[in-house]
Amino acid sequence: MPAPDALPSFFSHFSALRVPRQAAKVLHPLAEILTLLLCATIAGADDFVEIELWVCERQEFLRRFLPYRHGIPSHDTLCDVVAAIDPALFKACFLA
Repeated sequence: MPAPDALPSFFSHFSALRVPRQAAKVLHPLAEILTLLLCATIAGADDFVEIELWVCERQEFLRRFLPYRHGIPSHDTLCDVVAAIDPALFKACFLA
């Protein structure tokens, strides 16, 4: 088995994703959004409002992994980012 630091990170699997956002307006990096989406979905959140509520209650937990310097993205931001992701590419990245 390879050493833990040799294993690909969660984020490396999604490095091919490109989300067309205006750079000057981006407050929440894609890595932060993907992390909270994954965690909240595993915990049972079913929609973007539930995801936002779950995340707001667990900010301390999430900040163990990433800084979330600009706070937690709104459910509207989450929805916009997810809608902009190419579904086929996301599936390929996720399955990797």
